[in-house]
Amino acid sequence: MRYEGSLHICVTRREQEEFLKQELALRLPGSQCNELAPQVVALAGASLEDLTSFPLFFSSQLLPNALSIEAQSISVWTTTILTHLRDSFGDSVTPWSLHVFEPLSAETGEIYARAELIKQELRLLLKQKRRSLIRSLQDTCSPECALIQVLLISKTSGYISISTPTERALCRAAVSRHEAGFCPIPEDKSPPSRAFKKLREAIEVFGLSIGKGSTAVDLGASPGGWTHVLVEHGATVAAIDRSPLEGAIARDSRATFTQGNAFTWIPSESVDWLVCDVITTPDRTFEILRKWIGERICRNFCVTIKFKGDPDVQALLHIGRFLSEHTTWWDGRQLSHNKNEVTVVGKV
Repeated sequence: MRYEGSLHICVTRREQEEFLKQELALRLPGSQCNELAPQVVALAGASLEDLTSFPLFFSSQLLPNALSIEAQSISVWTTTILTHLRDSFGDSVTPWSLHVFEPLSAETGEIYARAELIKQELRLLLKQKRRSLIRSLQDTCSPECALIQVLLISKTSGYISISTPTERALCRAAVSRHEAGFCPIPEDKSPPSRAFKKLREAIEVFGLSIGKGSTAVDLGASPGGWTHVLVEHGATVAAIDRSPLEGAIARDSRATFTQGNAFTWIPSESVDWLVCDVITTPDRTFEILRKWIGERICRNFCVTIKFKGDPDVQALLHIGRFLSEHTTWWDGRQLSHNKNEVTVVGKV
């Protein structure tokens, strides 16, 4: 087995590597950024604090302070992981969770055979040699857990990263509690469109709180997927679009449809939530954000920024600078159920 120096590793979706590298190069111009393998980008020359001072739009999962591993067999993989666990935890009973995955898992959520074998063999090894660690191993990665991530680049090479609960909190959504950053959203035939998955995922990933009695505006609401999610969380929704809502949500008394222009319509008083999934260019979405945030028409927001063609990294960073200056908190990333788009959320 062989260990090398520490790096920050980002796993991204297929064909998004160049946009992630552009993003990192623009945000951290003094760092070194290179593609290690398809969907895997490494960053050196930056501290974890530097890296987590802004959201990572095109990173599905971050492995902070990752160490390189070479292992010729499953048994060497498991003994290497155990060595890292011993070095990090000693006799501590800190709760921890384990993710072992390949880059494609970030896009599909599938855990491939080799990763599953390593997990199984490690559990057996822990039972034999480190029962205290097996007792503190958690299936679900709660906020109190340390997260051990093992990224398999090939059969014999990969990276390991161990993040403490404090480091995970610092990283926010960049270090996902979901393996490889893939957030599964179950199928549901109740909403009138599959777009509901994006909002449900945003609520899960960013920890959004849409409470009972909240007031919300859904710009570009038709056919009503996002309105459906808002209503199921207890919100009263003004749904704005040129086309009406469809299905059961169109008959729900908690959703009021108004035929209107998403770019010009505003409510008579401020609301708790603005959500917007309008198909338009980043500059026009920015106009909506600038107006609603600048004039404090909303207190919270969840908005998708869509691209026609390649993602516009410069436009995203421009929007990010505005949000940093005019919100108390914000975050953003390309979610598992986003297509050629990025979701940004925040509190005004």
